[in-house]
Amino acid sequence: MLYIGHFSFDEVGTKQEIRHGYFTAVVDTVNIERATAEFRELIHSMNKAEEMFKRIVAVYMEDIIEFHHVPGKAIVTRIQSSAGEFPKSITHNLPGIVTPGINIYGLGPDVRANEKEQSKDEYMETRIFIKFRERPTR
Repeated sequence: MLYIGHFSFDEVGTKQEIRHGYFTAVVDTVNIERATAEFRELIHSMNKAEEMFKRIVAVYMEDIIEFHHVPGKAIVTRIQSSAGEFPKSITHNLPGIVTPGINIYGLGPDVRANEKEQSKDEYMETRIFIKFRERPTR
C-alpha cells in the first residue's frame, strides 16, 4: 500500500531565528506500522545527512494517508489555511533524493532540476498557477 505522511517541524534558522515548516514523505509498504517506522527512519537519516534537516529541532506527525490503490483521478490530499499574508518561505523538492523514475515538474523557475543551483536560504516568490479573483485589500 502507498502511504503519504504529512509532517510539520520547528527549526532554528542559519541566523538562529525560530522557524517552522512542513514536509511530505511517501512510502510503499505493507501496513501503517511499517510506514510509521519507515518515516521515522527517513527523518532520522535526513537529520544526519541533509543540512536543511540538521536545523530541525522537533518533527510533528500531522497525518498519514493510506492508499489501497492509486486514484485514477486527481484528489486533494491536504489543505491548510493560516491567518495573515503568505509568509516568505523556502521549498526544496526531494531533498537528497536522486532516484530514476521520480521526476519534479513545476513552473520554472519555481522548480529547478538541481536544488544545488539555488542557495539554501534564498527566497523566491512562486508564480501564480490559477487566479480566480483579485485578493481583497485591507
